[in-house]
Parts: sequence; C-alpha cells; structure tokens
Amino acid sequence: MSKLFSPLVALVLLATGPSSSALAQPAGMTPHTGGPSGNFLGPPQGTVGDFLGDWKLTWDGHIDSRCPCHGRLTISVAENGDLVGYWDSKEGLVVLRGSVGFDQNVWTGTFEQPDSNADFPLHGHFRLEARGEGAALSGSYQPEGTTLPFRWSGTR
Repeated sequence: MSKLFSPLVALVLLATGPSSSALAQPAGMTPHTGGPSGNFLGPPQGTVGDFLGDWKLTWDGHIDSRCPCHGRLTISVAENGDLVGYWDSKEGLVVLRGSVGFDQNVWTGTFEQPDSNADFPLHGHFRLEARGEGAALSGSYQPEGTTLPFRWSGTR
C-alpha cells in the first residue's frame, strides 16, 4: 500500500502547489480589463482642446462673499504641456495649474492667487469637467483650510 500511497501523495502535492492558484479561482471570474480604477481603457472621451479659450465663469463662495459670482476664466497650454488658467475673481487674478486625465474631459490641479498682499492668500484644489463637446464646464474648487468644496461652471 505504501507504493500506491507515494504516487497519490505526490499528485496531491503537485495539485496544491504554487501553480494551483488558477484552479482556486471561482467559476466565471476573470481579471478586469480596466486600469487602476477598473474602468475600461478605451479611446479618450474628449480632447484637451475642449478646455482652451475664454469662459464665462459662475461660482459659489462662502456666505459672506455675496455669491453666486461671475467672472472670466482663460485657459491655455503651459510650456510643460499641462494647462494653465487665469481666473478673474473679485479678490484678484487666480492662477490654475494642472493636468487633464486620461479621458481628456477632466482637468484637475491647484490654484493660487500669486500677487495677493493678504495675510491668507487664496489657494487650494480644483476639478473641472468639459461637457457638451467643449460648450460647458462644471466642477468644484476647494480653498485650502475649508471643509466643503464650492461649485463653479462655465460657458463659452
């Protein structure tokens, strides 16, 4: 019986070795086809050009700011290939810098008011999404030190 037991043990050990992980995967389960987010990596949904140009911008602010406010946002391509925007706010010119995501319809980055003489100059993070083939923008911005973001949107 020991002669029969040895080949059987060897077969069981071989089946439970490191190569058996594929056998342990549940039926119907396959690896996802997307990137880190699990989204399908198809062709981009937009183009960087959808962001470029002048926008009529409307934004919300804190209670004391008497908003919704209106202004202008001009977006162009920086020397490093990222986008740069100039937002005319009632507090002065604010510069936005950031990159466009893989789908090329979301622009995220940071903003700052570089020439401010205020003790606490305006700076933080933003997100803008191009909608309707570059006809509209929507998103949010969040000044540093605030808990909730504020909405903003733009039209051509």
